[in-house]
Amino acid sequence: MKISNLRIKLLISVFIIVFLWQISKLWVYYLKQSSSKEIDKKQKFEPILVTVYYEALCPDSKYFIIKQVVPTFNSIGNYIEIQLIPYGKAETTVVKDDYTFECQHGAVECAANIIHACSINKIKDTRKQLEVVACMIKNNMHPMSILRSCTSQMDEYKSIVNCAQSIEGRRLLMKYGEITKALDPAINFIPTITLDSEMDNQILILKNLLRQICQRIEIPLKECKS
Repeated sequence: MKISNLRIKLLISVFIIVFLWQISKLWVYYLKQSSSKEIDKKQKFEPILVTVYYEALCPDSKYFIIKQVVPTFNSIGNYIEIQLIPYGKAETTVVKDDYTFECQHGAVECAANIIHACSINKIKDTRKQLEVVACMIKNNMHPMSILRSCTSQMDEYKSIVNCAQSIEGRRLLMKYGEITKALDPAINFIPTITLDSEMDNQILILKNLLRQICQRIEIPLKECKS
């Protein structure tokens, strides 16, 4: 009888051990699956395209780029793609095989817009691109001087200067003009910002770009909780 009880106890112990072992295996499997799903979700996430239509001498553009675009990129740069379009309310005239421009804030702004266009084209790294544009837009009244001040230590400096002083820069600005003119509805305020090509909620975007982008991101981010 004692032997029988001992066997029963042993069987129960073995059963409990096997049961707990199976439970632990299931728990490890669940954790791996959850982790894998989270990784897949992040890998499949498409960055929000933030397109900024601006002008080099526009005070509102200056404020928005320095106070909204740069901090937002520094905060959630892995989840957004920045596209800068320096043209605004300018007008392009075709002269034979070349182009001339009339800009909202005069000829100096046209020269600055061309330099911005060349800088965006030549600097491929988004962070460096934003740093240069933000640096120049602080004081663009002397476009070539501020370009030298902001980029003279960079490898791209000479290529930006060559671009700005040639038809290459004017062609770039012309193309940015075509992109700007293609907006529907037509642009009526500078800067204008689109999120994934949508122009909704301009006032809210101008006030708090990060918050408006966070509302479009399905992945919970600590940067979006503040």
